[in-house]
Amino acid sequence: MNLLHSPRGRLGLFGLLYFGEGLPQGFVATAVALEFKRLGMAPEALGIFLATAMSPWAWKWLMGPIVDNVHLARFGRRAQWIVLAQVGMIVGLAVALVNFPRASADGELLGLGLFTICLVIHNMCAATQDVAIDALAVSVLPESERGRANGVMFGAAQLGMATGGSGVVALKATFGFAGAALLVPAALIVILLTVVSKVREPPTERKSGEGVGAAVAEVADYLRTVLKVFFTTRRGFFGFVLALLPAGCLSLSLTLSTVVAPTLGMRDDEIAALGLATSVVFALACLTGGVLSDRIGRRLALALMAGGSALPTAWMAWQMQSAGWLHAPAALADGTWPRAEAMISAWQLASLSFAVFYGMMYGVRSALYMDIAEPRIAATQFTASMALLNLVTMYSYWWQGKALTAVEKGGWGLTVPQALQVDVGIGLLFLLVLPLLSPRPATPRLPG
Repeated sequence: MNLLHSPRGRLGLFGLLYFGEGLPQGFVATAVALEFKRLGMAPEALGIFLATAMSPWAWKWLMGPIVDNVHLARFGRRAQWIVLAQVGMIVGLAVALVNFPRASADGELLGLGLFTICLVIHNMCAATQDVAIDALAVSVLPESERGRANGVMFGAAQLGMATGGSGVVALKATFGFAGAALLVPAALIVILLTVVSKVREPPTERKSGEGVGAAVAEVADYLRTVLKVFFTTRRGFFGFVLALLPAGCLSLSLTLSTVVAPTLGMRDDEIAALGLATSVVFALACLTGGVLSDRIGRRLALALMAGGSALPTAWMAWQMQSAGWLHAPAALADGTWPRAEAMISAWQLASLSFAVFYGMMYGVRSALYMDIAEPRIAATQFTASMALLNLVTMYSYWWQGKALTAVEKGGWGLTVPQALQVDVGIGLLFLLVLPLLSPRPATPRLPG
């Protein structure tokens, strides 16, 4: 049986592969981050850790030319990279889990450096796999299947993130963190075995000019092309600026969210349930946002969604300010925090409301960068824009951790409501640049 030979098989395969991409991302950003918070990691250190661990996704474009030009002709050109990357992901994650940091008597996390390096290697492999999966999808999916396939892939990735994050947190109560964490590499092994046994990509002939030299030349040409478009055309420049800004608020989904939730007194099972619920809302909203943007226009839809994400963020800041919940209270002896019931209810409502706007924005934002791409270099310009969006996630992880860290510890010393307000200000910068970005003129249709 070859999954590439049938429409259902292709959809199942790409959904499974994207599920595998989401698993470790959710694990690191939710389960590991929450565990580190309960072990006493400071917000700034947590933000730096998350930004560093996810950093390979910001330059995954470098792997494109390598995946295209370096391969063994007797094996499938894309499948072999998927398999190699899967093996690297599993090994990197397994070594990381064996060396999971432990808290010393003075509260320092021992072994954090090695653990972080292992996760960086893991994400290097994951980013490479993402490039290979997309290349395989482009080469084997007929045009009639691409819409459904992309919906399945993004939905599966979100399900994977929920499983790796909320799923592991939920299982922690039964199996402990170490036992629950095994869910992630075990699932990756199943996916690897599926690819090895059920995928047979046709062998390709090696073309003249392929190899490492061709890959290096392609990277150099890529950089020249991107720089020329970004800095010599109005649309390219404002697209570049826009890609460097968050499309709305992010604090209810990144470092600040991970730091605040447990300090409100939320139990792990409550955090897991909220994570699963927001993932479901996000996935449904993602589909809705795409339909809405096709009807009212991409820029107007994005403006409404980015502006909308500020509403639950600002409301949560107001709720905390009004209740006098400015800083997290001291942790109890068992590593938990006193429960603030009113704040927990407000946080749950704000998180679910935010997921609606964030989910609607997510897919539409990518479509916008497709709209503004110059046709002759559309793939190159789009890939560069996506890399910048990953860079936004990295620096957002960093500043949110920095904001909540005390001044005497090198941070900005902001209260939680103040950090939320800063996020609103940064998120609304997107709305100032968006009107300056004119879409590429539509190609006129011929009569008849």
